[in-house]
Amino acid sequence: MDPPRDIQRFKRNIATRSTVSSCSSLAMEIKRKKIRESMFFQNEDCDIQEKLEFEMRMRAGAYKLLVASTKKEQVLDASRSLLTCNARIKAYMSESQMRKAQQDIRRSSGSQDQIPCKGKVAISGLRIPLFWKDTEHFNSKGNPQRVAVFCLMKIGSEIFDTEMVIADPSMTDVCFEGVKIFSEAKPDFELAFELYSCGLEEESTFVNTPKKLARKLRSSFGRSSGRKLCPLMDGGDPDTFLQSNPIPVGARYSLLAYTTLGLEQAEGSFQSHSLIILQNVEASSWLPLYGNLCCKLVAQPDCMTQDMMSGYLSQQQSIEGLQRRCKLFCVLKAGQISCYYSPEEIQAKVEPSLIIPINKDTRIRVVRKDHQRTGTRLNLINPGNGDSASHVFITETPDVLQEWLDALWQHIYDQSQWQHTCDKIMEIEVLSPQKPPLFLMKQADSVYNDLSDHTSTRKNAPLGQIEHCPHPCIPQKRDDESDIPEKPGKEYSQAPQPPVPAPRNKLRMSFRDKMNPKAW
Repeated sequence: MDPPRDIQRFKRNIATRSTVSSCSSLAMEIKRKKIRESMFFQNEDCDIQEKLEFEMRMRAGAYKLLVASTKKEQVLDASRSLLTCNARIKAYMSESQMRKAQQDIRRSSGSQDQIPCKGKVAISGLRIPLFWKDTEHFNSKGNPQRVAVFCLMKIGSEIFDTEMVIADPSMTDVCFEGVKIFSEAKPDFELAFELYSCGLEEESTFVNTPKKLARKLRSSFGRSSGRKLCPLMDGGDPDTFLQSNPIPVGARYSLLAYTTLGLEQAEGSFQSHSLIILQNVEASSWLPLYGNLCCKLVAQPDCMTQDMMSGYLSQQQSIEGLQRRCKLFCVLKAGQISCYYSPEEIQAKVEPSLIIPINKDTRIRVVRKDHQRTGTRLNLINPGNGDSASHVFITETPDVLQEWLDALWQHIYDQSQWQHTCDKIMEIEVLSPQKPPLFLMKQADSVYNDLSDHTSTRKNAPLGQIEHCPHPCIPQKRDDESDIPEKPGKEYSQAPQPPVPAPRNKLRMSFRDKMNPKAW
């Protein structure tokens, strides 16, 4: 008869995430996890290295364009691209060093802290009000001051820039279109917003004498850079690159203002934020900023948009004293467990048969199996006003139960870190690249004009959400009314004119020609 085997039971501490056992199978699982983590870090390092090499090639191309360009827009746009590439290169270098340090710390300590999920952060509707003097704003004839501006936004190693906008005294706001989405944001993110400016020379200097400008730019770069541009790829440090390849004064951007936005400012609506304005800016690059940044900041945690856990669970139900089990497909997402009879109902967009809220008030209890029953039971209790709602689920194996426990505790932890952004999903509106209709093509001169000319039809509507009526209602003329002068106490309205028929030659056009507006 074989000697009795020594069976060890495993206990997992959820708070410290440490395993209280030294079984060989568990040790092998830990080794596999460490190997997967090392491979994950290697893949991340390769990804950063590829991004770094790509930005270095982009920087070399931007510098070549800066040397060869003779038009003011091309010179300033190439300088903007060069500044953005240098910022990304510096961010990738610091990110690589930080990941190596974190990897060394994890290897030395051996324990892992609980990490919250990542999310998306989107910023849109950028408007920067200007505060011109009346003499400058209304008398902007001749050769007014013109300044090229653009914005740079950073979260970690993710950096986005805007298009270049030429500002002059006739403008009351500097507006930037588009939506910038950061996909690897943490709940403690800091969105660094920077506004850069560069003064423009007179129009005659750029247009009438392009050869003179080209000689001026090439002489400012130095003879070594003018002879050959091959060493542009050597040396990734941005400071070293700019020392060997300087930017001319006429195309050099200066930091005009900056601010930092965090999770508290992510309200999902058009809000105003304070700017820190620098005073040591050149006179040619100076703009009379009002001191505010108007934008819409949205935060979308992954726990609100992605399935954090899914699988079949058997719900224990009590009907008239009889116990029965109902197998349900459960999905943990957006602060709740949605239960379906099959995964096909999710694709068909069928409403879930049961919804269980999961938040900081939810109590999670585990009932271990006895010698007669198989599996383990998971009890979810949500305290209410009078009585508490309790739901009991039975898992097939203890491993499945442990996976659900880890997912539930992680979900509650993610909600505590992302705070108010987990109360309701904030929508990210991605603007269509197609041109809008003609009646929407007109842009507002100022954010204040939008707020003063149009009033919201909703009471206490948030700033920036103005409801427009694209097709105004035209009152129709009644049958008993005629074209007579108005009399007091009675209102008349003129009937709309009938549409003008198309010419005969237009009626014979093909369908392709009719759909082409240039043919008209």
